[in-house]
Amino acid sequence: MMLRENQKATRRDLQKEETRRLILESAYVLFQQHGYDLTTMRQLASHCGVGLGTLFKHFPDKPAILVAAFEEDIGAILARAFKTLPKKNIHQQLKHVLSDIYGYYAKNQALSRVLVKESLFLAGPAGEIVHTQTMAFLEKIGLLFIDAAQRKEIAPIDDAMEVAIGFWSFYLLGLTVGLRDSEFKVDARVAMVGTLLHSHYPLLTK
Repeated sequence: MMLRENQKATRRDLQKEETRRLILESAYVLFQQHGYDLTTMRQLASHCGVGLGTLFKHFPDKPAILVAAFEEDIGAILARAFKTLPKKNIHQQLKHVLSDIYGYYAKNQALSRVLVKESLFLAGPAGEIVHTQTMAFLEKIGLLFIDAAQRKEIAPIDDAMEVAIGFWSFYLLGLTVGLRDSEFKVDARVAMVGTLLHSHYPLLTK
């Protein structure tokens, strides 16, 4: 009896996850076709073939969909990037992270423009979640700089978060230029940020 109940629970969980993914993918399509502001939750429910009540169970509003995109898609990209970091050379480590993130945005440039534009100015609980995720990312970047300084790759740093925010500004510059281009050329944008890194945080060792 317990086994059958567990199997039923597993099937329900899988079905919920499939529905959630279907809603997200449908939202991405509609955001590209109509824009974020003009897409309604009713349109979204109709497009993915679920009831409005089912849609609201998964996502109470459109900002929640943007948060999900960052938590699930960007979160997975970042987890993989940090897991596969080069062992040393802060510049190579940061360019490795940039390459993975930019690669994600480059795959669907039109959608990425919508996601980035809307997420930057999210307010309320959704905005707080994105802000928390951003700060967690910057803390990891700060730790990379601390480790690099301890390895004597770069000069000692006084404030890791300040340095991480400096990197964040370079990252946003590369992302903005890439998204504005007719084609997001990942290698070119990573190289551009790499030049800024060499200028502001030169390596002490080769």
